[in-house]
Amino acid sequence: MAVGGGWKPMEAFWPVQRLVRDRHQLVRKISECYTATHPKDKKPKPSEVKAWRESVYELATILDNLGLSQVRMFIEYLADGAMNHIDVVLAGQHPSGRLSYAVIELKQWSSIERPTASKSAGLCASCKARGDNMLCQACARDLVYAPFSAYEKHVKHPAVQVSANMDDLRRHHSMFDDRYVNLVGAAYLHNLMHPDYQWISQVSPRPGIPTFTARQPLALEKFLVANFSTASGAEAAQELLERRRTSSLLAEDVGAIVNGHTRFSLIERQLRAVREIADATAAVGTSGVKKVFVIEGRAGSGKSLVALTALGEALQAGYSAGFVSGGIASRDTFKRAAKGHQKAFMTLKRVADKLGPDELDLVVCDEAHRLSERPMTGSFSMRPTGPSTVATVVTRARVPVFFIDGDQRLFSEEVWSPERLKSEIQSLGVEIVPIVLDRVLRNVGSSTYDTWVRRLMAGDPIMWRPDDAAEPEPFELYYAESAAEMESYLLSRDPAGASARISAGMCWDWTDDTGTYPDVNPDPDWARPWNAGDQHSTQGVPRRKFWATDPGGFGQIGCVHTAQGLEYEWGGVIMGPDLTWEDGAWVAHREHVKSKASRIAEDFELTRSLRNAYGVLMTRSIRGTVLYSVDPATRKLFADLGVKAL
Repeated sequence: MAVGGGWKPMEAFWPVQRLVRDRHQLVRKISECYTATHPKDKKPKPSEVKAWRESVYELATILDNLGLSQVRMFIEYLADGAMNHIDVVLAGQHPSGRLSYAVIELKQWSSIERPTASKSAGLCASCKARGDNMLCQACARDLVYAPFSAYEKHVKHPAVQVSANMDDLRRHHSMFDDRYVNLVGAAYLHNLMHPDYQWISQVSPRPGIPTFTARQPLALEKFLVANFSTASGAEAAQELLERRRTSSLLAEDVGAIVNGHTRFSLIERQLRAVREIADATAAVGTSGVKKVFVIEGRAGSGKSLVALTALGEALQAGYSAGFVSGGIASRDTFKRAAKGHQKAFMTLKRVADKLGPDELDLVVCDEAHRLSERPMTGSFSMRPTGPSTVATVVTRARVPVFFIDGDQRLFSEEVWSPERLKSEIQSLGVEIVPIVLDRVLRNVGSSTYDTWVRRLMAGDPIMWRPDDAAEPEPFELYYAESAAEMESYLLSRDPAGASARISAGMCWDWTDDTGTYPDVNPDPDWARPWNAGDQHSTQGVPRRKFWATDPGGFGQIGCVHTAQGLEYEWGGVIMGPDLTWEDGAWVAHREHVKSKASRIAEDFELTRSLRNAYGVLMTRSIRGTVLYSVDPATRKLFADLGVKAL
């Protein structure tokens, strides 16, 4: 099974007993697995081989002496190219009989120093700039100073590394969604004997993740015995291999989410949001001011996942709940997939006209940034008076929840910024519960790509960080010199076009709704049809609201209406003549704008709308994106920023 960017899974694992008995033979096999895993057949460093020969053997010997010889040890574990290698994953059976796993970070350090402002290497930018010999709380808590020649800089405390590795396991393996599966983590510094360095085990940057040193053999043994029995770890090992998430596409898992059986793992603030919404829903009918949740997050931060999970939990618990959205394509895509619960997916018009005050226990409103000021009575006809869309949702639900991203507002009627949304809610005399989803997970967890797109479309571009040996970038980004080149590359990544899509700015006329007439013609020798309408009868062409997810969508060009709120593995984005890079800034060309954005009177607001629209299109992909602009100066910008040409 190939994973992103030429990576393959690292599957070097054996029972503890064999790692003790056949150490030298297995180290060679680990090296072979390592080379086969990495792009370009990269070989392991001597220091890595030494760690397998010494550190892994040290841990295996301890486990064997404790009678845990049948626990499986996964060395340098990697399930996906988006992960960092994990030194050791132990897979076995808990003393209670359930599956049990432990993430172990192994260090050969024989000394270590506390973090200090006097040595700036590895500190955050604010600590480097302060000049007062003081460290920020994050650096003081999460870093240590490694004085060895290979480092000589601040590095993450081992417990911080363990915590990140545990998050990776949860993200990429479905069995950790089961609360009865045991997952723990620890760091083991088996060479750290000197009393002066034992302070590191007393620092707990991540509660519940201990750091053991060579002076704490009994504490380490207690940890291992508490989490593993002498039973075979074969079942746990097989689960780790077989229950990797086969797809990260949200639309494919909506039915499972709404029915309470999801392959997705919620993390950090996503989990907090779902829990607090569930608690508020369970408390309906009690005294107190109504709580209204406002959950902000950028594209790919999990807003729709949280919305669907909260909806599913409420429905499974027997509460009345509904899902509304400012996005028709995403709402109807989710509705179609939610077998058995399709009635929960409602239009805002239905909520306004058919439901009474507090009639539903919960209403989740996805893509609130796309809502009009008032509920619609037709495609573009808004009610001139009456309650706002926000007031409608708030009054119809005992627990209203809004999901919003201010950077995705595109057209003049999309009036709800996060600030205006909160102001409207406050005017209704209720309590706001604000939550910010601050981690972007869609682009294989690449915060680098998210930051790059955000800065690019804000007109303050930064260099695209190239791969380096220490920390390769998991997300693939390229630019093309033609639309044909883009199309050819995407088909090489996904020959069937099942989860590859090309989208474009709305700067070509849409003259035909059958999905067959080549309206989009950015180059003289290349043209393709727009996504079809919703009432066409062309065989093999999906209706527009299902363009992003149905087979056959690759043959048409999607727009922001059909892409927003949805995702696919590989994406191409065609930037038309409506937005170009000139003299260090984005410039809008009104004469090329063919969307509702043309109604925006102010040039500044029009530019903002177009920048947001292209930002939406650029953040739909999970694995990689190819950019193409009809404007040579814009293509030169991509090249100057370090983006590789195809």
